[in-house]
Amino acid sequence: MKKVLVTVIAIAAFILSATAADNVANKTVSVQGKARIITPITLANTGSQALDFGVIARGTTDATIVVGANASPSPSVATGDAVIISSAPQTAAKFTVGGETGKTYAITIPSTTQTIISGANTLNINVFTCSNGATGTIGTNDIFYVGGTLAVPAAAVAASYTGTFNVTVNYN
Repeated sequence: MKKVLVTVIAIAAFILSATAADNVANKTVSVQGKARIITPITLANTGSQALDFGVIARGTTDATIVVGANASPSPSVATGDAVIISSAPQTAAKFTVGGETGKTYAITIPSTTQTIISGANTLNINVFTCSNGATGTIGTNDIFYVGGTLAVPAAAVAASYTGTFNVTVNYN
């Protein structure tokens, strides 16, 4: 009889410990799901204002022309003997950012040389700069300018050159 009682107690203890382990291993907890939808970020080339180096008379040596990243750039000949014709307007590209007020964003401008063309002839733009640096805040600095440096070889063919480059903004 003692053996039966000890066996029953052992089985009961085993069942109770297995039930307790199951209760610990199978807990359910409810958790809240959340989301906040914000206004999509937008970027516009304001007034289609391009990065325009204006009219340049090439020189006898290779030259570089710089247009700063601001509302009224004063283009300059950084190297060489090219001449900028001042009667033609020079502009930095102008952009407007929209989206959720107070949100910060990152600005990506070209980090590699971009080519502008006229038929089979090319010129290169590099050293792009941005008036806001690499970031901005919507509602604070929604407008920014992009400038750059144009390489004008002494052998550049007289022509009108055009091309495109990409500027990107993303929420941080």
